[in-house]
Amino acid sequence: MLMINEKTQMMASVGFLYFLAAIGLSAHMLMEKPAINTSVIDGAMQSIYEKGFTEANPLNDASISVMGTIKYAAFGQAEQGAVVGKDGWLFTSEEFEVSPDFYENMSQSATEIARVQAFLKRKGITLIPVIVPDKADVYAKHLRVSRPAETQTRRKDFFSLLAARNVMALDAYDALRPNDLRANGFIKDDTHWSPTGSRAVAEIVAAHLKNLDVELAPATVTTVQGPKVDFDGDLLQFVPTGALRKVFGPEQNQIATYTTTVEAAGGLFGDANVDVALVGTSFSAKPEWNFTGFLQDALAADVLNFASEGQGPFAPMVAFLASDTFQDTPPKIVVWEIPSRYTSKEMIQ
Repeated sequence: MLMINEKTQMMASVGFLYFLAAIGLSAHMLMEKPAINTSVIDGAMQSIYEKGFTEANPLNDASISVMGTIKYAAFGQAEQGAVVGKDGWLFTSEEFEVSPDFYENMSQSATEIARVQAFLKRKGITLIPVIVPDKADVYAKHLRVSRPAETQTRRKDFFSLLAARNVMALDAYDALRPNDLRANGFIKDDTHWSPTGSRAVAEIVAAHLKNLDVELAPATVTTVQGPKVDFDGDLLQFVPTGALRKVFGPEQNQIATYTTTVEAAGGLFGDANVDVALVGTSFSAKPEWNFTGFLQDALAADVLNFASEGQGPFAPMVAFLASDTFQDTPPKIVVWEIPSRYTSKEMIQ
């Protein structure tokens, strides 16, 4: 074993202190200083200085990466917001949340869907609710922890509530369930479905629509698959391993890319009506999943997308029903994509 004499230890200690001092001085010089009139009585100046110093500290990112790596690699944990599963699978913690109003919220969600269905029916419009299961529901085998009992039965309980209100909804569970013939229906490090899962759900919507005997304005739809690209899922923000990711994970994932073009019967610049509207969440809104394109492809018809990110499934429906498009040129079909985890939350409208 290499022995270090006392003189060398002292020199190393002094050198380390100078190094820390240099880091601190550097952070102080780089940070944005508090305004001179900031109160020193209530601690505001100290808080602002501390925040600026931390952000300017060149060791800040490194320390975050080290702590994030230790939590992930040694303890199998993520920051608040994600749950670490087996083999690099991550899950949003929202799927595990159980609020005091869990069942009351589910009842209100089912009632709201029934209300929208009745409203559209009076206008001759067919509503197709599509319930997207939790990723933790479909890929429970990759979990390290047990789900709360309420969330384990949430999807089936909600379908019972819908049935009691005479609402027929599609269950996307089977389409997203893994099998030997297709890639994963969800992305390992993201909350959402993969393009493979997105396409499978679009196909069950089209199969259901064929049984409804609704004639849609025809369109020529072409979907072209592009190259696979590196993709960093939204759940990686809760596993900040930074530069250590290549060694300790999570591994770099890739997704296939798709481009869909639509030429309606009226031509590219025609004024043909669009008979299908899509309303929903980021599952439908984010272009990476190409859900709109796959839906257009499966239906051989154009689709207008009114989905929004970060608002849940109910607020986008309210906005759609109030839109000029709905008022002036209502569609024949409304596809409503609703993630299961939102059904037990308080509705935001």
